[in-house]
Formats: sequence, C-alpha cells, structure tokens
Amino acid sequence: MSENIIVNSVQNNESYPLIKLDNVWKIYQMGEVEFAALKGVDLQISKGEFIVILGPSGSGKSTMMNLLGCLDLPSKGTVFLKGKDISQLSESELATIRGRMIGFIFQQFNLIPTLNTLENVMLPLEFQNADPFMSKKKATELLDLVGLSQKVNNLPSQLSGGQRQRVAIARSLAADPDIILADEPTGNLDSKTGTYILDFLYELHKKEGKTIIIVTHDTTLVRYAERVVHIKDGIVESIEDIKNN
Repeated sequence: MSENIIVNSVQNNESYPLIKLDNVWKIYQMGEVEFAALKGVDLQISKGEFIVILGPSGSGKSTMMNLLGCLDLPSKGTVFLKGKDISQLSESELATIRGRMIGFIFQQFNLIPTLNTLENVMLPLEFQNADPFMSKKKATELLDLVGLSQKVNNLPSQLSGGQRQRVAIARSLAADPDIILADEPTGNLDSKTGTYILDFLYELHKKEGKTIIIVTHDTTLVRYAERVVHIKDGIVESIEDIKNN
C-alpha cells in the first residue's frame, strides 16, 4: 500500500478516536536491568481536544509524547492513530504521517541554525515536495500570523527566545496538521512571552479546531486545558475533566 493511501485512509477515518493508547508499555533495557518508562497506559484523545499531560521530571510524559507523535513504538500494547495500529506501518509511512498530520513544537525550538526564518518554516513543506512558490507564500502568511513578518530573513541566532518559539509554531502549522504536539512550549520563555504562546495555541484550538496536546511539568498551563492527564512513575494516576470548571 502506498504512503499516500495510508495517510489518506488515516486522515479520512472519523469513526475512531484520533489517538488511542491501549495498555501501552515502554520498556528500556539498561544493561541487565529493564526500566519501564510507561506501565499499562490507557488514553483516548478525540479530534479537537486541548489536552495537557502533566507530570514531574522522570514521570514518563516525554516517552508518552514520543508515542503520541509516532516518533517511537510501544514495547507492549498498541497505539492507534484514527484506528490504525502504528506498529504495523513502515518507518517511511510513519514519517509521512508525522509530516502531514502532526506539528511538533519543541522546548529547544529545533530550528536549523543555517536557515533563515522563512526557510525554517518552509522546511516541512519541502519534505512533502510541495510547490516552492506555494510553500514560500504559505510560510510568509504563517510568519505574519505569528507577528514575525519583519523577520523573514533573520537567522535563529538573531532572534529572541520568544521569537524562535513563534517560528517553531509557524513551522508546526506549515502542513496544516490535525494535531499540534508541544513539549514544554514555555519552558525557555519569560512569563509574558509564555502567556502569548499559550494564548495563540488556545486560539488555534478554538477557532480552527486543532487538537492541541501539551506535555509539561508546569501546573499553570492547566488553565488552558479541557482535560489534564496526570502521570507519575510511568502510570496515569488520573484524568481530570475541567471543561466546565
């Protein structure tokens, strides 16, 4: 089956949860000792939700993020993306799905230092072999959306931390993904810039119906969420529904 058919069948399948973790374990071999970073995790995420996965350092939340983003596979159990078992897909199929369906925002920004702002935002579209003219137009529009239309030619080293995070957000939106997955998106920012970033993600969720998943240890981010997944020692301790709070 071609990668395009796989991606289209995943994108068009609305009869399943967007993401489902079914009794998921992630076990690492450390010498002669096995370490379980996740232990029997069950979780369903619906299209259009705003979810915060909250836990301290070492809780397993980053491991969960890698599984939710199809960056890794479980040791036991199953991760479903719109009903598709991701362990049954090839690495090239997973890469295509990540490129088209999931936008990543990393704490360290992960911008290419030798590319300017515009080129960094265009990068996901280049990976999809999009038309260069249309890619440049889309990237320019996204940089305007995040308030950086005057910084298109700047290198990442010429930007503040908040500006780099806004470039990372614009890049995550380039392929118009269903899911925005953010790892500690305010971790390297001052409180004012962090609030701007979270307000922006919240507007994407409310106005465009994007599914937002934030992985963090910062309890102040909970106020944006519809549900909070509390994780500790690799176990989901509770799932708090706060839509109506």
